[in-house]
Amino acid sequence: MCGRIELTLTEGMQDTLRDLFQIDPSWPTQPEISPTQQAHFLTHGDTWTLQSGRWGLIPPGLELPAAKKYATFNARAETLDRSPSFKAAFKSGGRCVLPLSAFFEWPKKNKVRIARPDDKPLLVAGLWSAQPPGEGKLLSCTVITRPPTDDLAGVHDRMPALLLTRDLDAWLNAPAPEAKAVALGSWRPGLVTVTPTS
Repeated sequence: MCGRIELTLTEGMQDTLRDLFQIDPSWPTQPEISPTQQAHFLTHGDTWTLQSGRWGLIPPGLELPAAKKYATFNARAETLDRSPSFKAAFKSGGRCVLPLSAFFEWPKKNKVRIARPDDKPLLVAGLWSAQPPGEGKLLSCTVITRPPTDDLAGVHDRMPALLLTRDLDAWLNAPAPEAKAVALGSWRPGLVTVTPTS
């Protein structure tokens, strides 16, 4: 599970995002984002586009009141291709990338912050949707999760599907089986640090 994320970009993180995506990453600081709040995500067509939407995907055919009945802020990578809530976005151009400075977990009820120690942002596989189609559409997104790498196994039994930059294109554009494999296997142990928050 991933239930709290952070978007507090250092100058180094901004430089990385600017170089990777050709965007202006000078966004408002969001020290702790919870499900149903607004989260930033990046989509790719001819160019990269930064968007902001409700953290909690609104599946096709549902409007917000109905979607609120479901916990759609996380999507398991293992079942993306068959989940009623997520398969349409996964298979039909709804993949995205969420840039984060960190995410939070509560092992043994003690809150920890998980981030890269090298002043680089985390890039997380995600899905997005615009519902209902047409004017007045509401944008929404979800964070893909996967089993933890060995170094995070003691923190939680799930983690965000973090992406190495070399795998961004495959996540966004590859056929579903390859994209699913990237979400499950792109990240490797030893790239983040776990720091108690108090």
